[in-house]
Amino acid sequence: MRLARLAAVSLALAVAGTAAGATAVLGAKPATERSGRVVDTFPDDFILELCGIETMTTVTEHWTLTTYEDGSQRLWTSRMFVSDDPRLPIEQGAGMSYWDADGVQTVHGSPIRLRRPGQGIILLDAGRVVFSDPPVIRGPHPSLAMDLADAYCP
Repeated sequence: MRLARLAAVSLALAVAGTAAGATAVLGAKPATERSGRVVDTFPDDFILELCGIETMTTVTEHWTLTTYEDGSQRLWTSRMFVSDDPRLPIEQGAGMSYWDADGVQTVHGSPIRLRRPGQGIILLDAGRVVFSDPPVIRGPHPSLAMDLADAYCP
């Protein structure tokens, strides 16, 4: 998984921890944090490990995190990863993740959409996934059952 993606989730969870404390003080009113537009360029270890290609990737994203009194959270995010290497696809994603009070995550939306210039969309995950035991999957989510190198690597 991309380090930037992990960093964004870690940041969201860190903000969530702060927001959760604020929610307890405020009572039933949920705490909401917004990122604004964030742009970051980084050496893409995900692509290096997956494809053996060294590249710089720019991620542009924004998110809104709401934390409720019971500890549940809702994170809405929209992001785009663009590599400096034109052989690599552009990755976009948008959707909402919800963690219930027990920590079970549900994702709605289109978390991964890959497109190559001149070829159009080459991979589309869309719908709903509940990361429970067993997982509940609705909609096409081909990335969950494939070798990602087939989609990302030239």
